[in-house]
Amino acid sequence: MKSTLHSLLFLFTSSLLFADHHEDCALMKGDAIDPEEFSEVLGVKVYFCCGACVKAFDSATAYYIKALPQLAKMFTDSQKKELGVEKVELLAQRFCPIYSERVVNPTSKSIEYNGKKIYFWSSGAERRWKRNPDQYFKDAMEKGLLPQFK
Repeated sequence: MKSTLHSLLFLFTSSLLFADHHEDCALMKGDAIDPEEFSEVLGVKVYFCCGACVKAFDSATAYYIKALPQLAKMFTDSQKKELGVEKVELLAQRFCPIYSERVVNPTSKSIEYNGKKIYFWSSGAERRWKRNPDQYFKDAMEKGLLPQFK
């Protein structure tokens, strides 16, 4: 009994020591950053999980800095001013309706649906939407992903 208790205690403490305490990617929630995937802006290195996130960030740097507090806190007020962050207008929609953990921006793929624009993380997400738009719309509305339709 005593040895079983010690074994369980060891396993529990070991799992605490080796738990995955990774930092999440700002653009793909839940994915760990990769130290080799980053963008450097005004001397600040911003790390991401993959090249797709680097590319998205580079295409809408000021937007993502304004939209995501974890990125905003990495830059000084003067750096934000230099990047034009204060001039950025945020979209009502924040996440892709297909890949709901991925943050969209005004340069993301988009389509018109019921008179309003819907943004997608990728062309693959856009293609999936087109296969069954009414079902994806229903699912996205239930998840609160399309605030522009409220």
